[in-house]
Amino acid sequence: MRSFVFFIKEISEKVWRSAKQLPLLDVIRKSESPAGFMALAGLGLTAVIGLNVSNHAGYETPSPMIETEVAASAQQSAPQSQPAPPPPAEPPLEDYRLQRNETLIGLLQRAKIARGNAHAAVNALGGLTDLRKLQRGQLIQLKRNAIDGNQIERLQLRDNFADQATVIRRSEAYEAKRTAVETIALTHLVEGTITDNLYLSAKREGLPDSVIIELIRMMSFNVDFEREIRQGDTFQVYFERRYAPDFDDMENGRILHVDLGLKRRPLKATWFQADDGEGGYFDESGESTRRALMKTPLDVAVVTSRYGKRKHPVLGYTRMHKGVDFRAPTGTPIMAAGDGVIEMAARNGSYGNYVRIKHNGSYKTAYGHLSKFGRGIKRGQRVKQGQIIGYSGATGRVTAAHLHYEVLVGGKQTNPLTLKLPTGRTLKGRDLESFRANRASIVHDIDRILTLDAVLAQTSQPIEFAEQSTAD
Repeated sequence: MRSFVFFIKEISEKVWRSAKQLPLLDVIRKSESPAGFMALAGLGLTAVIGLNVSNHAGYETPSPMIETEVAASAQQSAPQSQPAPPPPAEPPLEDYRLQRNETLIGLLQRAKIARGNAHAAVNALGGLTDLRKLQRGQLIQLKRNAIDGNQIERLQLRDNFADQATVIRRSEAYEAKRTAVETIALTHLVEGTITDNLYLSAKREGLPDSVIIELIRMMSFNVDFEREIRQGDTFQVYFERRYAPDFDDMENGRILHVDLGLKRRPLKATWFQADDGEGGYFDESGESTRRALMKTPLDVAVVTSRYGKRKHPVLGYTRMHKGVDFRAPTGTPIMAAGDGVIEMAARNGSYGNYVRIKHNGSYKTAYGHLSKFGRGIKRGQRVKQGQIIGYSGATGRVTAAHLHYEVLVGGKQTNPLTLKLPTGRTLKGRDLESFRANRASIVHDIDRILTLDAVLAQTSQPIEFAEQSTAD
C-alpha cells in the first residue's frame, strides 16, 4: 500500500503559499476542518475508482409487450393531478456593514426588515454578545425568509476571530448560539540579523508588530535590550498564524519557539503547556524563562540614565539616581513589571504622576512621570504582569518625556538592571519528558523548513518527492 498523504501536504503548502503570496515559508499544522483535507485527498481516489452498475446477476429484462400493458394500466388508474409547485429558492446570505453612528436595529431597517422582527432577532443576539461595542464597519450577515423577505431567517455577526454570534429562526422564535468559523492554522518562521535594534530588524524581515511586541515581552525577563543586543546578533521566531478563508482575513497567534543568537549568551525559549493546564516559555533544560519581575516595563526600551550618581539635568548638581530612566515618547504604554497590588497611584512631588506596586513581602516597583494612569488603576487594585498601568509623559521635575523606573527590595531602591531575581517554574517528571519531545518536534520542523527553503532558493525546478511505502 502506498501513502500519498505526505505529498498532498507538501503540494497544499505550495498552493496555499502561492495563493496568499506570503513572504514566508509556511507549513500546515492543523485544520479546523479535517474533513476538508480528506475530501481533497478523496478526489484522487474517485478519479480512479469505477462503479459498474449496468450488470446485475439474477435480473431479467421484461418483454416490450408486458411493459406496454403495465404502462397503459397505470395511466388509466392514476388520478389526474397538477404537478407540485417547485420549492422557493434558498435566499442568499447578505452582507451589510454598520455605518457611522448606526445601530444594529437601524441597519436592519435599512435592509427593509420589519421592525418587530428586527427587534426579536436583535434581542436574541444580545444574549450572546455586547451589541454596544459594535463599531463602524462591523460585518453583519443575514438570510431572509424564503416566503416573506421582510423576515429574518438567520442573523450573525463575527465578534471574534474563531466564532460568531448567530440567531436562527425556529418556528415563531429565535434560537441564539455561537457557531464556529472555519480556520486554517499555519506556522511561520522568520529569521534575520540585527543591524540596529531588534524591533526594526525584525520588522524589516516581515515579523508582524504584534509578534515583535510579544517577543520583547517574553524575553524581557532575561535580556537587557539596551546593553545586550548588538549588531550582528541573530534572531529566529517560529509562530502560529490562523486564516479564515470565508472572511479573507488572518490573526497572528502564539510564538512557539524563539532563538536569539546573542554574542554574549545565546537564548532559546519554547512554549509548553503542562498537564495542569498552565502554559509558559521554558529554556532547553525545562526552566521557566519568566521571572518575578520584568527587567524593562515597556516594549521598546532605550536607557537614558542609569542607576547611580549623576549630574541632575534640572537641579544641576550631582546626586544619587535611584532608578533607571527609559526614553519613551508621551503616551507609550507602561506595564506592571510583575503581579501585585497597587499601593499608590497619585501625584507625588517631583515624580509627577506616580504608581507604586507591592509584589510580595520583599519587592516593590515604582513608575514616575506618567502622563496618565491606566484604566482602573487605583490604590488596592490587583494587577497582572504585563498589564498596562499608565502611559509615559513629562509630569513632575523633568526636561523631556521618559519613564523613571525603580525596584525596591526591603524598602530600599536597587539597580533594576543588575538585580538577580528568582526563576519561575521548573518542569519535572512527565511534564519534562513531554516538553523535551515537544521541543524536539518543533526544532525538527524548523530544520525541515530551512532545508526546504535552501533547496527552493537554489533551483527554479519543481521538487520531485520519492514515494513512501507502507506495509500492507
